[in-house]
Amino acid sequence: MVLTAPSTQLDNENRDISGFLPNCLSIDLEVGKNDGRIHTFAGIQGKTGQAYVHRKGDLNQSLTELDDFAQGTAFLLGHNLIAFDIPYLASAKPDLQLLAKPPIDTLHLNPLAFPRNPYHHLVKHYQDGQLKRGRLNDPELDARLTISLFRDQCEALQQTSPELLAAWHWLTTSEESAT
Repeated sequence: MVLTAPSTQLDNENRDISGFLPNCLSIDLEVGKNDGRIHTFAGIQGKTGQAYVHRKGDLNQSLTELDDFAQGTAFLLGHNLIAFDIPYLASAKPDLQLLAKPPIDTLHLNPLAFPRNPYHHLVKHYQDGQLKRGRLNDPELDARLTISLFRDQCEALQQTSPELLAAWHWLTTSEESAT
């Protein structure tokens, strides 16, 4: 487990743009393709930029610590959070309190915010130059990039008509009792 203070350029970018500090926990997991197990993960608090990173050790203990780290955040944020990260977290430790937080998935927001370029800039360009040095996946950087992408999505959606936003909200939210 590594707990770090904000130190990257992305943190500074998030603070400099209209005071953009979402009260979220941005999460990214790295899961083994062969074993389907969580190997590394990171959680970034949007308001503070502080990170909780698990690289090795007792996964159950680290998930408990991530749950504590999530206290006080209003929602979970991630790219492919709903279909990927949440099911793996729930499978690894179903009693996580953070799983009760509302999820916001930037993968789902992209087509609404950027209809002409729905994949936008969460393409992992940082990997290209890092492959030779062995830095294939970096969950902390990915969680920070997700906050940056969410900022861009919020800015784009602010340019959309209120009527269209209301329609999208109605179409993309559901009441559990309606099922």
